Amino acid sequence: APTYWVGTAGEPPEDDGPITHDIEVDVAIIGSGFTGLTTAIFLAQEHGIKATVLEANRSAWGCSTRNGGQAQCASGRLKRSQWIQRWGLDTALKMHRECVEGMENFKELIKDIDCDPQPGGHLYIAHRARLMPVLEKEAALLRDTFQYDARILGADTVRNEWVNDREAHGAMHEPEGIGIHAGKLAFGYLKKARALGATVHPSSPVQSWKTRNGYHYLQTPGGVVKAKAVGVATGGYTSNGLHAELKNRLLPILSNSLVTRPLTPAEIEACHFYTHQVLTDTRVLRNYYRLLPYNRLQIGSRSAITGKDAPQRKYQDLLVGAMERKFPELKGIEIAYSWWGWV
Repeated sequence: APTYWVGTAGEPPEDDGPITHDIEVDVAIIGSGFTGLTTAIFLAQEHGIKATVLEANRSAWGCSTRNGGQAQCASGRLKRSQWIQRWGLDTALKMHRECVEGMENFKELIKDIDCDPQPGGHLYIAHRARLMPVLEKEAALLRDTFQYDARILGADTVRNEWVNDREAHGAMHEPEGIGIHAGKLAFGYLKKARALGATVHPSSPVQSWKTRNGYHYLQTPGGVVKAKAVGVATGGYTSNGLHAELKNRLLPILSNSLVTRPLTPAEIEACHFYTHQVLTDTRVLRNYYRLLPYNRLQIGSRSAITGKDAPQRKYQDLLVGAMERKFPELKGIEIAYSWWGWV
């Protein structure tokens, strides 16, 4: 079954077709998801380089259309306080500035892309009462040390004014956070990259990579791409053996997600879904969720450990169970889309 993002993004934009003969280029980019396409966009905009993007499947086939469609001002799972503990305050401040600049770059990138943006921030919901002091301490650090306007909301405020998540014991709200339609965003990036002169070649997997005399030779089924420089913009669907630099540096993680049928006005009111901002909870394996622009509920979390187990129904059932714990009014609601994938 298609992901919600692929199933509702509309007709895919044109691309440049598979590689059909040997070519020589300045820059080749492996992977045409968010990372590969935005790399091509910035190379064109800031350096005048028209990159050649190689894709094993179709554009944005992998992680880019298998995620939850949330942009957050973060870098991995560690909190700012943990950054300071591990790397010191100076490094933590630099990392925070990078995250904030990244969000600003993202907003600039999507301002002319119809990707159903839902701005306003991110609500980080404490699913256990004992976690509220942790969030309160983190919010104070964000305000006082990072000049980042995080604020604490009590349980009653969250449930009555934001969302009636039955597991909510309060939350930390941060000002940066945007929900997007991942498929529409990917299609928008593809159009923008090609308009700037990049070429995007689907069904052109890089089967081998050799380097001789300062040039890279990328073998695809249709021909060899000779490049002065190569950017690797792939993740969970990349072979560790593609290049020595990739060995043991990829850590794919399975993600599960689902989208319901549109909620009725009565269901929205019962759940007090008064926000369209992005939501996550404080579980180690977090639930990430939100009310989409057309009033469907999307919720996701981590999935199986191995790809072999991923198709098992129990992982969807676990996600449905999480949804029903949070929103018992939605028990038995039709699941319109359900998918999993490496991210």
